[in-house]
Amino acid sequence: MRKSGIGWFIGVGLVAILLAIGNLIYTCTRNNGEKYAQQYIDESEYVTLHIPEGIKDVTYRAGSIMTGVLMNSTERIRTDSIRFYDSTYKKYFCVFVIEPERRETVRQGMIVVNDIDYRKTIRARINKYELNSPRYGSKENPVPVLDFDYNLQRLRSAYDDKEYEYAFGRPAYYKRAVELYLTYMMSKEEFKERFEKE
Repeated sequence: MRKSGIGWFIGVGLVAILLAIGNLIYTCTRNNGEKYAQQYIDESEYVTLHIPEGIKDVTYRAGSIMTGVLMNSTERIRTDSIRFYDSTYKKYFCVFVIEPERRETVRQGMIVVNDIDYRKTIRARINKYELNSPRYGSKENPVPVLDFDYNLQRLRSAYDDKEYEYAFGRPAYYKRAVELYLTYMMSKEEFKERFEKE
């Protein structure tokens, strides 16, 4: 009985150490997005983007990124994307719906794509560097769109009161989405080059 108790404590201790190491790895590989989110927002501007007419020209993809390890699961953020080609800018753009993953809720990305589907244009807030850089705009690396004139009132019934506060298109959502984008989605190299220059 005594040996099994000691073994149990050793097992729990090993699991705790492994979880701590796993979370340390995730912490070391992420960027400090919170620190530079406001700068990213301040360096953004509104532009009109043209949505192609055929549904086959707009690609929706549900995704997620693991951000940490818990006792019996992982922490994730949802990274749903809606990609399209704008013939005026001659670039690909991608609306990212980025939010912490909550099992009990509908994917907000599906609601956002319903808004885009009926529109010919959207007025999007885009970081000026990403809009003008030749590094962005290809099919493989589209210009990210984290905010646009989403018709939240038309789709209000899709959200309950708690979800509505962080609904796509609201200021609290946009700031948090920028933080998550910079922290988990932008490469470390680009983040250093753009925000941590000496």
